[in-house]
Formats: sequence, structure tokens, C-alpha cells
Amino acid sequence: MFNPPCRLADILTIAAWCCLATAASAEEPATDAPPATAEQLVQQLGDASFEQRERASRQLLEIGLEARAALDEGMRHPDAEIAFRCRRLWDEVRFLAGWRQVSLIVGDSPAARALYDKMFLADPALWYQLAENPGPIDGLFPERRTRLEQAVTQAQVPPAVLLEGTLANAFYFGLLAKQANPQQELERLDGLLRFGASRQALKDNQVLGDLWDLWAKATDMGTETMESDGPALDRLLGALQDKRPQARDIALNMLADERIPAGQRQYALLTLAKFKNPADDEVIQKWRNDSSPLDTLFSRGAVIKSQLGDVALAATIYRAGQDPGTLGFEYAKPDPNTLYSPSTLGFKNEEERAQAVKNWTDFATKQRGDESR
Repeated sequence: MFNPPCRLADILTIAAWCCLATAASAEEPATDAPPATAEQLVQQLGDASFEQRERASRQLLEIGLEARAALDEGMRHPDAEIAFRCRRLWDEVRFLAGWRQVSLIVGDSPAARALYDKMFLADPALWYQLAENPGPIDGLFPERRTRLEQAVTQAQVPPAVLLEGTLANAFYFGLLAKQANPQQELERLDGLLRFGASRQALKDNQVLGDLWDLWAKATDMGTETMESDGPALDRLLGALQDKRPQARDIALNMLADERIPAGQRQYALLTLAKFKNPADDEVIQKWRNDSSPLDTLFSRGAVIKSQLGDVALAATIYRAGQDPGTLGFEYAKPDPNTLYSPSTLGFKNEEERAQAVKNWTDFATKQRGDESR
């Protein structure tokens, strides 16, 4: 059987093509002719007409997993076009098989589909396996919980797209396990959801938050368990949400503690930017040249990577009364609690990063000149 693609580009291409194919199939003209069999449609994949080849592809997608035998046979067809399309279609069929199941829980809105794309991306091998060999789902939750624990406890927090997918997979398979056997006790997720990255993901993604609500109800886990007096980042995010002045002190302590990872320091820097206390200028400047990698964001077809120094620069710009977006941070997304979503304070390449630094330097130089007159 054809091995599933593992590269991000391959998976995103499959997701995009499936969306286009689904939209096109809705526009197929009605006909009284008996529907073609999967075997016949596979042969049509080599038709001289491009339109006919595309129509056959869409119809095979509609047949879904039941076309498996025909597609498997087509992968070995001597016609290279048929063999190629059958391999691609089998990936797409398995991809859509998962979406059909997940949509029963999260709905079929564009936002719900986007969340499924992230779920698939976080664990493509699992979703392919489920499509090929569906079976009991009771044993799937523990492994998803383990993956979530690994994601939120490691020093380098994974990209938001993968973290949201990992969270959603844990909620989804835990929810299915409880539906299949309401009496079973599942290991709780309370502690993992108190991590700052988890809380941020739940806040940023409405569909993920709704899925979390379903999980909480199924497991009698109320939202009060999200409150924590534990790790510093949890206390910082809680203080920011409640608009407590203690947030600044927590942020200063985090930046002074060498054990705090870069992924948490970025929130501390944005907190100091938000408070605009002049005494914090030197603290923020200390991190301006720190190239510790943070998040990877996929936005508008671009891959945006952020560093701790980027967040410090954005904080400096904001404290000067300027909008980082006007000085080079074109992907900056405001956040009511943390000032900006940290993953959006990055750049596509080093050239853009250097230009933002230059923009700020030129602005600051001009400002000092104006003040000296």
C-alpha cells in the first residue's frame, strides 16, 4: 500500500485539494445514467479529456473508502497518469474519512474543517491507520494524552498549529472513549491544560474551545480546574486575564529566573510592554539580541518564525507609543490579555527581521533628534 506523505507541504496540499474537489462535486450536473463503478472510474482517470479525468477523481472521492480495492489496483496500472492519480486519491480518501467522523462532533463549518486539518497534521499516521483499519477507539486516548503531555512540558513549545491539533486529538478521542463506555475513568487533563500554551490555544481557537467544553462535560471536569496557583506562567496569564497589577511583578521575576524557558519569557516581555513602566526599559533591552527560537506560524501562505528578540523589539516599539505593525511586524495580531499573540511577532526571513530593526532604529533616532531641538 502507498506510504502516507509525512511532509507538511504534502499534507497541506491534500487538505487544499480535498476542499476544491468537494466544492466542485457539489456542482456536478444531474444525470439519469447509472453511476459508474469504482473500477470504471479508475479507467477514466486516464481519459484524454482533462475534464473527464477530474470528474472521475471527484466521483471516486465521493465513493470514499469503498473504492479502496479499485484504487489499490490502479496504483499498479501501466498508465502513469492513472497510477499517479490513484495514489493521490487514496491519500485524499483517507484524509476525508477522518473529516467525516470528526465533523459529526465539531460541525462542518470552515473553522471546524481548519481544526481537523490541524488534528490530521498533528498525527497523520493515526488518521491514515483509522481509515484503513477502523476498530475500537477505547485505547487511543492514552497515547493522545501522552503526546499532549510531551508537547506542553518540553522546553520548546511546538508551533501553535501542531499544539492545537494535539489538544483537539486528545479531546476528541477521549470524548469518543467516554461515549463508548461512560463508566470508564480516563486520566484527567487538568494539569496539562494549565500550561500557558494550552490556555492560549483554547482561547485563540473557538472550535477547539467548544470541543474542550464537550470533553469537560463528558468527564465532569469544570472550567474551574483551569485556575492555578502553580507555575509562574499560569499565574502570569491568570493575572493578565483578571487585570491584576501583580502581573508586572510576576513578569519581572520570570525574566530574572534563568530556569524559565524562552517560550514563557515572551509572555513576560509583553506584560512589561503592556504596563509601560519606565523602570522596565533596561530589562526589556537585555533580551533584544536574544535569538532563542519560539513559535512557527503559518499565515497567508507564509511560514513565520519568531525569536525572543523579536518579542523584545515589538515590546520596545509598543512602549514608545508606536504600532509594531507599522514598523515591520506585518503579522502582529493584538490580544486583549497578552497585548499580542506572541506567535504573530515573527518574520518570514532574516531580511524582514533586519528591516524591522532598522525601521525602529531610524524612528528612535529621529525621535531623539526631535526631542533635542
